[in-house]
Amino acid sequence: MNNGFNQNGQFGGWASYSYGNGAEMYNEQYLKFVQKEQEKERIKKISRKCFLAVIMYVLISYAMSFAIVFISWIFPSISKIYNETLPSLAFEILLTFLSIGLPFFVLHLIFKKEKITTELPFGTTHNREISKYLVMVFLPVMVLSAIAINYASALFQEILGLEFTSSVSEITLKGGKETLLAVLSMAIVPAIIEETVIRGIVMQPLRKYGDKYAIIASALLFAVMHGNMVQIPYTVIGGLLLGYLAVITGSLWPSIVLHFINNLYSVVVLSVNDNFGEKASTIITVIMLIGFAVVGIIGTVKLTKMKYRITLSKGNSRLTVGEKVTATLKNGPAIVALALLALITISNINF
Repeated sequence: MNNGFNQNGQFGGWASYSYGNGAEMYNEQYLKFVQKEQEKERIKKISRKCFLAVIMYVLISYAMSFAIVFISWIFPSISKIYNETLPSLAFEILLTFLSIGLPFFVLHLIFKKEKITTELPFGTTHNREISKYLVMVFLPVMVLSAIAINYASALFQEILGLEFTSSVSEITLKGGKETLLAVLSMAIVPAIIEETVIRGIVMQPLRKYGDKYAIIASALLFAVMHGNMVQIPYTVIGGLLLGYLAVITGSLWPSIVLHFINNLYSVVVLSVNDNFGEKASTIITVIMLIGFAVVGIIGTVKLTKMKYRITLSKGNSRLTVGEKVTATLKNGPAIVALALLALITISNINF
């Protein structure tokens, strides 16, 4: 007698197996939804803390600048001393350590305590030869792209009738002491502190959500933290190259070296100009650029012969790019920090 069940346990045309499959699909979709929401919250957590550090960076920078102005107002002689090259460069070193180093070092300690990140990658690179050649290749790209962007920026300003300014003080490097201190203030200290902060403390925790996302997010933050349109365009390119280098070599040292050489180039050109004139500065600039180009060609040839393949990790993220960006920016500290940086950037534009 037909009791309504077939041999597979199905009643009529409705199978218990199909129902179970539908339930499994629903549970799987719900699980994915929960995992994506949890991932968004983790990104928001990292983002909130990073942007709080950015806010502290802005506040400390302005507090120190206002302190100098206030002290100079009370003691006018201090103003004369500060405007001299050596005290000004020394102040820049102190400012870098306190405004950038201090808040982000505290952030790193918080990240370690909450197990968001571990030790920073200050170890040896994955492959020393590959790392050396990559630095050689990226060096001319970084320097020449900055020069090209500066020319394009100048044309853009002329067309629109704008003037991009920078809060960075103009200095004159007359003499050996000034040049040596400038190397420390403008090349060594920024290379170490900024790479440790941006490519280390900020970028490393984001890599679990994809290397591309981590590199781009840290590069954009690196750029907007400069707070002026003079530096923002080329620091985006520089940030991408430095982040890419840190990721694929597995160490911060190659990006520190590249950052240092890039900044050292500017110090040398400025020092030669101030001590020997514009003509000598032009000659040195051309010689250095040709040297960088040759180094880049050699590095490219070496890498081509080694047939080295560069791959970036996609991470374990379930989120789309848009969802990651939204999670990064949709929080109070991010909105406040970006608003402050936008105001600072606009204040450095003469309309």
